[in-house]
Amino acid sequence: MIITITGPRSVGKSTVSKILAKKLKLKYTSSDEIGEKAMKEFGGLDKAIKSGIINKFIKKDAYSLIKKEYELDNFVFDLSGGSISSTKFEEASNQVKKIAKEKSKFIIGLLPTEDIENSIEFLFERESKRAHFREMDKLELMKKVDQNYKKFPGSLKELCNKIIYVKNKTPEEIIEEIRAYIN
Repeated sequence: MIITITGPRSVGKSTVSKILAKKLKLKYTSSDEIGEKAMKEFGGLDKAIKSGIINKFIKKDAYSLIKKEYELDNFVFDLSGGSISSTKFEEASNQVKKIAKEKSKFIIGLLPTEDIENSIEFLFERESKRAHFREMDKLELMKKVDQNYKKFPGSLKELCNKIIYVKNKTPEEIIEEIRAYIN
């Protein structure tokens, strides 16, 4: 069984995916970790993104690495939101969505709330605490969160079997909601 968990950055995908995998006795796989390994020679995923090296990688190899993971079985896939929502690399995102739909028994989308503005505020608060955004100008970060988030609600509704709103829920409550759904 493959369960894919996806959603915007900082919504809690990794935390939920790791705990869910442990509870279900499944392997945990992360698209960010796949990217980190692939970009190791360039200083890691974050540096590759900032330098632009990631662009060539996405065009050439990103889909094939994700597809390779989906050839395995019995894991929870922490699938980055960027891999399914990129407008810059729309073809790659479409390929990732297609393989996720074909291979996953369940695709669970995590969103903060049903309200877009409330969701943006929630994600902004979380993003502003992340190491690679702490130094960023707060207005610039808010603009980035706003732009990135608005493509998610519609995209996830098309892709996912279930959407779970995470604000004011503990990871355990989210996992119980997922477990109730998949059972």
